Amino acid sequence: MQITTLIENKNSNPDKFVAEHGLSIYIQKEDINILFDTGATGIFVENARKLGVDLSGVDMAVISHGHYDHGGGLEAFLDENKTAPVYLKEGADEGYFAKLFFLMKKPASLDKKLLNENKGRFKFISENTEIGRDIILITHINKDYPVPPGNKYLYKELNGKLERDDFQHELMMVIKDQDELVLFTGCAHNGILNMVDTVRDLFPDYKIKALFGGFHLIGITRLDISAPSNSQIKELGQKLMEYPIGKIYTGHCTGERAYNILKGVMGDRLDYFSTGKIIEI
Repeated sequence: MQITTLIENKNSNPDKFVAEHGLSIYIQKEDINILFDTGATGIFVENARKLGVDLSGVDMAVISHGHYDHGGGLEAFLDENKTAPVYLKEGADEGYFAKLFFLMKKPASLDKKLLNENKGRFKFISENTEIGRDIILITHINKDYPVPPGNKYLYKELNGKLERDDFQHELMMVIKDQDELVLFTGCAHNGILNMVDTVRDLFPDYKIKALFGGFHLIGITRLDISAPSNSQIKELGQKLMEYPIGKIYTGHCTGERAYNILKGVMGDRLDYFSTGKIIEI
């Protein structure tokens, strides 16, 4: 299996690629090509070209949740690919916002007009669903561990009013690779430990070969307001080390501060996946 980071916050080669606050990952498994998220804009398309990735050959696309930094590039993808279905969790097309200091309301939603004008391409699911051979989308996530503290600044619109986002619109993807699993998260708003626990419960006989995704450990501003403390991040790293996970690749909403702390705890078990990076597993 080959995993290519088309868009992420950091850049592996600034002379060649463009990075942005967002996430898009291209996955090749045997004869199946999958796009997981599309970043915030269409920039990932140009990076794909430079990496030799033919987006017209994508067999299926998955949007991890209803935030623009994961689905903002959908229009560009639809321009490049005329046939692949795009899978989302039910509710991902609703209104979402970030509310800073309970005053400033910043839209975070997907483009509703685009979704409505291309209804035939979008497949909204509510149950765990196998969308291809050994490719499973998981929609029900355990809640035994706390969710990221930064969630408290994220809202959804319900009946014209804003309420705290419960992230029922978030899903994760698991790909079976013989007797092992590869797990993909977008931002892990439901909590990365909850996601790993869910996979362990659903597939008790499988080892997690690799985990890719963001953990939402950044703050709402550069001052890290709402970010977890250093000790909380260390505790998270220690807990992840207890799971039978071969390798963890993270970035995007994990943030550099949290990544460096986690790296100090997890060592070679953890690596960063920046824009343009290609990983063979």
